[in-house]
Amino acid sequence: MQVADVWSSREVWLRALNDFLGATLQLVEGSESFGNDAAGATLRDTVSRARPGVMIEHVVQMQATQVDGGEVQVWALVFFFVDRRRVAPAGQCFLALQWEDGRWSSRRWEADVYGEWTGLETLD
Repeated sequence: MQVADVWSSREVWLRALNDFLGATLQLVEGSESFGNDAAGATLRDTVSRARPGVMIEHVVQMQATQVDGGEVQVWALVFFFVDRRRVAPAGQCFLALQWEDGRWSSRRWEADVYGEWTGLETLD
């Protein structure tokens, strides 16, 4: 199976991810990227700024990647923000979720080992 074929299911993944997180994520315009062996997009909550109290938001990097053997894996890297500041367990950066058997499952908290997410400590 090709990445492009699998990526066509992204709306199904998005609906299921919203249910899984209790969120209202939407695709960030212009964020989709495609390659021969990978595709990805950024998703973000549509939170009203007029809400009183603590503001909780999510930013998600959803990606489909072809791995050795030709299998395509689908992942969602979930970043949590409270009052616009990223929060995670000590030493960790995001929660990795994997799409398996038609549903999202929590895999593990991961650190930003390569500095890929530097600059995403706060939301603008």
